Amino acid sequence: MGANEKYVENPLIWPQTVEARLYQQNIAEKACQKNTMVILPTALGKTVISALAAAYFLSNYWDMKILVMAPTRPLVLQHKDTFSKFLRIKTEDMVALTGKVPPSYRKYLWEGNAKVFFATPQVVRNDLESGELSLENFGFVVFDECHRARKNYAYTLVAQKYVEQARWPVIMATTASPGSNKKNIYQTCSDLYVEQIEFRTEEDPDVAPYIYRVDVEWRQVDLPKEYKEMGEILRNILGQRLRRLQSLGVVKKYLNYVNRRDLLEAGENLRKRLAEASDMEKGHLYGAIMLQAASLTTFHALELLETQGTYSLSRFLERLEKNSHQKKSYRNIVNDPHYHVLRDYLSKIGDLNHPKVLALKEEVRQHLRNNPSTRILVFTQYRDTATHLVNELGTLTGVFVKRFVGQASKEDDLGLSQDEQAQILQDFKEGKLNILVATSIAEEGLDIPVVDLVVFYEPVPSEIRYIQRKGRTGRKSIGKTVILAAKETYDIAYIYASKRRVEKMRDIVVSLNKQLKTITRKGLKPAFRPITKSEIAEEKPFIAPLKAVEKIEVEVEEVKEFTKEVNRAAKSLWMKAMKTGAKGLLIEDLLEELILEGFSPSIAKAAINHLEKADQIYKYGWDRIASVASMSTPNEKEDKDVYEVEIERVLPREAVCTINGKWRAKLVPEEYEGPPNLIKKNMRFKASGTLYHEGKTLYIQVRRVTEIL
Repeated sequence: MGANEKYVENPLIWPQTVEARLYQQNIAEKACQKNTMVILPTALGKTVISALAAAYFLSNYWDMKILVMAPTRPLVLQHKDTFSKFLRIKTEDMVALTGKVPPSYRKYLWEGNAKVFFATPQVVRNDLESGELSLENFGFVVFDECHRARKNYAYTLVAQKYVEQARWPVIMATTASPGSNKKNIYQTCSDLYVEQIEFRTEEDPDVAPYIYRVDVEWRQVDLPKEYKEMGEILRNILGQRLRRLQSLGVVKKYLNYVNRRDLLEAGENLRKRLAEASDMEKGHLYGAIMLQAASLTTFHALELLETQGTYSLSRFLERLEKNSHQKKSYRNIVNDPHYHVLRDYLSKIGDLNHPKVLALKEEVRQHLRNNPSTRILVFTQYRDTATHLVNELGTLTGVFVKRFVGQASKEDDLGLSQDEQAQILQDFKEGKLNILVATSIAEEGLDIPVVDLVVFYEPVPSEIRYIQRKGRTGRKSIGKTVILAAKETYDIAYIYASKRRVEKMRDIVVSLNKQLKTITRKGLKPAFRPITKSEIAEEKPFIAPLKAVEKIEVEVEEVKEFTKEVNRAAKSLWMKAMKTGAKGLLIEDLLEELILEGFSPSIAKAAINHLEKADQIYKYGWDRIASVASMSTPNEKEDKDVYEVEIERVLPREAVCTINGKWRAKLVPEEYEGPPNLIKKNMRFKASGTLYHEGKTLYIQVRRVTEIL
C-alpha cells in the first residue's frame, strides 16, 4: 500500500501530496472528457479524483470556473479543506458558500475572481432561481453524494441549468453506491446528464494494492423468553387488525407473510381510493386507513422489541400514549386489552437488556483489551437506542463515549448543532473520546477519524448504507466490522437483503453503461488558456484545524466587512446619482469613480445591486442609472412644494437649516425621510415637503430628497 512512495506530478498539485494510484488517475482522466458517475466505496478517494480532474481544468482553462457541491455544510467545508491541501492555487481562489452566507455576499463572491467554489446544492439552486448566479463560465461541476439526486432534490435543477447555460459543461457525479434499483439509477444518470459510469470495488485489481482488508463478522444472538412472550402479545394486536384489513380486501396476502412494505403500499392505495371516492364510500375508507396506520405502528413496535430492545420500545410506547389523544390509530392500539397486558409485562421485567447489548459490550471490552488506543464506531437506526447504548457502554472501564446524531430535534430528543457535531468529531480525533454511537448522520461523507472497529447494532437492508457504514474502517490498517443480529427476527431478513442488493447493484451498473448516451453540447469547447506561473501559489498555506464555530466566526467577520464596504460604496454612489439628477450616470464611469475611491469592482457592483433592490436607484437602458427620486414624476398633491435646504448646524435632537436661502427652520428626525448622511453641516439638497409653524418657530417636514446640490 503505497510502499513505492510514488506521488502525482502535476503543476497544480503540491509535490508529495497525492499518492499516485492508477485507478484514481485513470478515472480522473476519463472524467475530464465526458460526464461521469464515479462509484467508489467509502475511503477509496472520490474527493482525490475530483481534485485531480479540477487540477486538469485549472491548468488548461484558467478562465473557466469550477463548482464542487456537497449535501451539507460540514461536507462543503471538508471538501474545501481537502482541495486546499492538494491544489497549488491561492487561498483567495477558493470560496465556500453555504446557507450561512447572505445572498448579497454570495452574489459578490460569485462575480469575484475566485476559481473554485464549494457550495451546498440548495444555495446554488436558490441563486440560480433568483438570477444571482449564472453557470455560463463554469467548466467543471462536481455533484458529491449524487445518489441524493431524486425527484425535486436541488441537484436535478442545478444540473439542468448548468447544461443549459454553460458553453461546454463537464459533470462528475460521485457516490459510494447509487442504489440497487435499475430504474432509479438510470433516472439519476439521466437527471445529471451522465454519459459514462466508472465503477470500482475493493476486489478490482487496480484497487486492491491500495486498501486494507476489512474482516466482516455476522454475530447472531437468541432472544430471551421474555422478549418472545412480549412479541406474541404484539403479534396478537397486529393480527387482529390485519384480519380486519383482510376482510375489507385491503390485504390479500397470507397474514404471516405481510410485511412493512405491504402495509405501506396498502396505505397508498387507500389514499388514492379516498381521493376518488363518493361521500358515502369515504367513511368506510377512513376506517380502513385507521386500521392500516395502527397495523404499521404495531409492526414498528414489534420490530423495536426484537431488534432494538425494551428501552427503545418503552420510549416509543410512551410517545404513542402521549399523542394518542391526537391520533385515532394510536388510540386504537392503546385501548386494546392486549396493550395493557404488554405494558404490565414491561413494567414487571424492567429494562431487560437485549442480548445484542451484552454482545456489543463484550466486543468493545475485548477490543479495548487488545488495543487501548482504539477508535470504535457503533451504528444504530434509532436515537433512543443510541442513548441507551451510550449509557450502557459508559459503564465499562476505559470507555469515553458520546452519542452522534443529526441536527433535528424530535419531541423530547434534542439534536446536535453543527458546532456540537464538529466538537464531538474533534474530541474523537484527539482521543478524548474512543467510541461514538451514531445514527445515519455518520454514514455519509463526514471526515470521521480512523476507526479500527465498526459495529452495526442492527443490519440495514440498504446497500448504500451497508457500504458506507463498512467503509468507515480499514482506511489506514486492517479493519473489522461486526454486524449484530437477533435470530428469527427481521434482522436476519435484512442481512440477506443488503447482500443481494450489493450484488445486484454491480450487475445493474455494468448493463447501464451500455445504455448511456453522449449529450449534445451547444457551445464550443473553451479556448486553451493555461495557468501562468504568477497565478500558481508559491507557498503551501498552513491550514489550521478550525472547528465549525471558528469557521462561522470567520464567515461572520468577512460578511460584516463586506457589508460595511458595500454600504460605504452605496452612500457614495447614491450621492453621485442624486447630484446628476434625471440625466443619470454611465455605469462604466460610475464603476471607474468608485474604483478610484478605493472600492473593488465587485464591491462597486454589489453597491449598485443593493441600491437597486432598495429602490433608491433606477437602471434604464443597459448602461445607465439614476436616482429613483430624480426619475420619479412629482405627485401633484405631495410634491407641489419643493424647497432648497442647507444644513447650518446639527444638534442632538434637531438640525437647523436655511430654506430657499431665506428662512431659518428646524428639522427633527421623525419628520425627515431621507438619507441620514445628508444631515451634516453645509450639506445642500432639494426636497419635497411642508413648512409649518409651531408657535413662533418654523419647521420643515421632508418627505423626499429629490436632488443633492
